[in-house]
Amino acid sequence: MSRFGLLALAIWCALSTASYGSPQQPSTPSAPDTSAQSSPAPATAVSPSTTAVPMTAPVLTLQGACKPEAGAATPAPGCVSSLTREQFEKLITSLTPPDRSPMPPDKRRTFATQYAKLLTFADAARAMGLENDPRVQQIFSFAKNQILTEALNQQIFEQYSHPSDQQIADYYNQNSSKYKEVTLQRIVIPRFTANADKPKLSEAEEKAYAEKIRQRWVAGEDADKLQKEVSEHAASPGVPATTMGARRPGSLPEAHESVFNLKTGETSELFSDPASFYVYKVILARQVPLSELKASIATALQKQMVVDRIQQIQNSVTPVLNEAYFGAEQPASGAASAPPPSTGTAQPLQSPPPPR
Repeated sequence: MSRFGLLALAIWCALSTASYGSPQQPSTPSAPDTSAQSSPAPATAVSPSTTAVPMTAPVLTLQGACKPEAGAATPAPGCVSSLTREQFEKLITSLTPPDRSPMPPDKRRTFATQYAKLLTFADAARAMGLENDPRVQQIFSFAKNQILTEALNQQIFEQYSHPSDQQIADYYNQNSSKYKEVTLQRIVIPRFTANADKPKLSEAEEKAYAEKIRQRWVAGEDADKLQKEVSEHAASPGVPATTMGARRPGSLPEAHESVFNLKTGETSELFSDPASFYVYKVILARQVPLSELKASIATALQKQMVVDRIQQIQNSVTPVLNEAYFGAEQPASGAASAPPPSTGTAQPLQSPPPPR
């Protein structure tokens, strides 16, 4: 879920006693009511409507609320005795995270009931003057900063949620090398394992054998037959598949990335690691057109613009802590002395957690 406001979500959770998809608790069986026949028939239930009621009509009324205290001519400032439909719907809209569906009508009643309790206790607190208590004022200030931080997060995400066609095209052109695609075949040539019958080959001998296999493939021999031959030569269990399909930069080992510079029909140089040699052939090389990438680029561009904006805000201010008061910063437990490499992902703006 998108983070939308710590306090708002806390209120949401406190007031919503049942989730939209929560299972119903089983009811406890009770003895038959023998007086049912003499009881009056229940009133016909009224089907709720969120549109039939005028926007100015009260939908929640607190009867008995906002009475002036003894000796006072008017109720305490801020006391609430009713909410109109317009006020109530603005409230639930503000508290609903953007990625969550609107509150269903059957849940609005539960919310209104719990919110009425909240208002009742809040009005009682105001009547006692707690709204002006210095400690409460500090909490108000802290919560306000948290809500503003989360609102800024949401504003940034919304601002960059729909990159323009021009921005997408510019991103594609600036990163065209990322959108090369090659359809590949590969032969894996396992290094020979020495045994009682055959001594271990030197590095030069192993490379020479692998190069001969490469040259035979360039000359037109079948890749599957060559792969079977080299696997049997090395007494390697199993025969790797030669078909790799379409690949893009970043999908191969870093040392093999030069394969993406080859043209259709070209065969790569030998690559090696302690276990095997590798050789690739490009069956088809192409530049993926923008028309196939528009949606994925829009998503990548949106994330990048959000990261850039958040980093810009974060880097605009440098916090300096008084070490005489806070002490020196302690390295993370088990962390190396050198900083870890950056992942290139900026985290959403964070407000500090409240003290416990």
